[in-house]
This record gives sequence, structure tokens and C-alpha cells, in this order.
Amino acid sequence: MLVFGFGISTDVNKLSFAVLDHDQSHESRAYLEELRGSSYFVERPALDNYVALEKRLTNGDIDAAIEIPPGFGRDIVRGRPVWVAAWIDGARPFIAQTIRGYFGAMHQLYLSNPIVKPVQSTLSQSVRIEVRFKYNQDFDSVYAMVPATVSLLLALFPAILMALAIVREKELGSITNLYVTPVTRLEFLLGKQVPYIAVAMGNFAFMLVMALFVFKVPLKGSFLTLLLGTLTYVTATSAYGMLISTFARTQIAALFGTAILTVLPATMFAGMMVPVSALSGMAQIMGRLFPMTYFLPVSVGTFTKGLGFPDLAANLAALTVFIPILVTLSLLLLRKQER
Repeated sequence: MLVFGFGISTDVNKLSFAVLDHDQSHESRAYLEELRGSSYFVERPALDNYVALEKRLTNGDIDAAIEIPPGFGRDIVRGRPVWVAAWIDGARPFIAQTIRGYFGAMHQLYLSNPIVKPVQSTLSQSVRIEVRFKYNQDFDSVYAMVPATVSLLLALFPAILMALAIVREKELGSITNLYVTPVTRLEFLLGKQVPYIAVAMGNFAFMLVMALFVFKVPLKGSFLTLLLGTLTYVTATSAYGMLISTFARTQIAALFGTAILTVLPATMFAGMMVPVSALSGMAQIMGRLFPMTYFLPVSVGTFTKGLGFPDLAANLAALTVFIPILVTLSLLLLRKQER
């Protein structure tokens, strides 16, 4: 939890940039002040020419460059159309798109400066778009990553522990005792599952305390909804591990198989990095068939959006459906192996 919460971040700051200012006027320096005063950027030594710009972008010395054309200040004063070039390292698309957004915001701040009113008067002001961000106005990734990490860890470890518990019985041969006792297969599986549900809820309690007091992420929504969702979720993920255990013969195979079959869909297809609605084909099908897809909105919604039971009832119902399906599949496969 500590490694994921502090180590994984989508915050993009301390980006390096350099300036190629052909104008060297008061207006060009005023334009760049919006960028230099931002906490998102760190300015590097100025550029002398296009060769230096290309070289420093190539070797990674800077993430972006701003080019001010000759006559920038004169055109601003006279109300003529002007242009500014932004050169961005596109090798990392996510960061490049973020830098582009930062530059766009900085440019809009400059346009609101009274010094550029002559230019503004030549532009149409009939339509304006005002964007407001809700729930996480500061764009701090900790408010998204901590609830997502809780979801990921409560998918991974209950599944692994449950799979290991059953495969260990196979590996030692003690599972054959099931065949000569009056215990039914369902009682055997539930007896294995219940302790790990309790362990998972204990883990959830620790992670909740860490989220509130270590990461300072407030719980704005209903605690009872989060608790009910977590209990349903860990029951489903432990049943998921139970199903995987029917395919593994050794604990090593169960460990690695469960880890891969949990982490991959959790990070790639369950909405942690990419919205499920943005996926297509088999990727979206895999996302819809994984419990974390339905618990992640519960975790993020109760922590960050202040949601309660009426808002998340559909997600809780979907999580509940997973439990009988996974347990039934495990029973059928276990019966087939007995034969």
C-alpha cells in the first residue's frame, strides 16, 4: 500500500523547458512569465538556434521548447495576429498531451492580460468554453491512486491466498480426505474461503486507516456502503482465486497464475488506467468479467465523490452476481477432477 500509494503517481510536474526567443522584447518576456511562474515547469538555459533545440529535445535535456518569433512584441502592440511555437517531446504520449494542456492553459492566461487587448478585439468572443473540474480540483493523483490501490490489493491477495489454500491440499494429497468424509464439496470450499475473507477484511481495515491518516485521503461518502462493497468484493475475489486453483497442480503454479490473471485485468481492463467504456472487443469483455471493474467505482466514489448506497447499488448488485457464478464453476471443475 505504501509503495503503490507513494510510488505510483499521475501527477506531471517539474517539466523542463527552454526558450528560443527571437524577439527579446518586453512583450515576449511577459508572455513567458506565465510559464516561468508555474510550479509545473523548470526552465533550462535558453536556446540559441534550431540545432540546439533539436539536440536538447533528442537527448532528453528538455521536455519542451517555446519559440517566440521575431516582431512578436511589435505585432502585439499593433494588434496584428501573432504565433508562438511549442515544440514538445512526443516520445511519451501521455506526458506530451499533459504538456500540451499546460501550454494551452498558460496561453489562455496570457490572452486575459490587458496588454493583449488589441489582439483580443480582433477575435470573436461570441462563444466561450469555461471548464470546471469537480471532486479533485487540484488534480492530485493520490486521491485516485489510493482508492484504486485498495481495489487492486483486495483483488490480488485474497485470490492468491485462496488459490494456495486449495492447491496445497492437492499437493499434499490431503484433499482426498474430502472423498471419504460426509463434508460436501460446497462446505469444503466455503470452509476454505471464510478465513481468507476475514483476513481480507482485516487488510481493508489497515488500508483504510492508512488512506485516512498516512495519505490524508478523506472518506467523503458512506462508510457502510464502502464496507458492504468491500465484503462483497473480497468474497468475489477469493472465489476467483478458488476458480483458478482448479487449474493448478502446484503452489508455485497457483501463485504465478493467480498473480498474472489478477494484476493484468486489474491494471489494464478494469478501469484503473483506461476507462472500461473506452475499451473495445475482447479487452472490454475481459473488463466486464472482472470484479474490480465494479468495485473501483465504489472505492473511488465513496472516497472522492461522496457517493452512497443509492448511487452505487448497481455496482454492488453486479459484485453479488459474481459470487454464485464463480463458486458454481469451481464446484463443477472440482467434481470433474474427482472423476
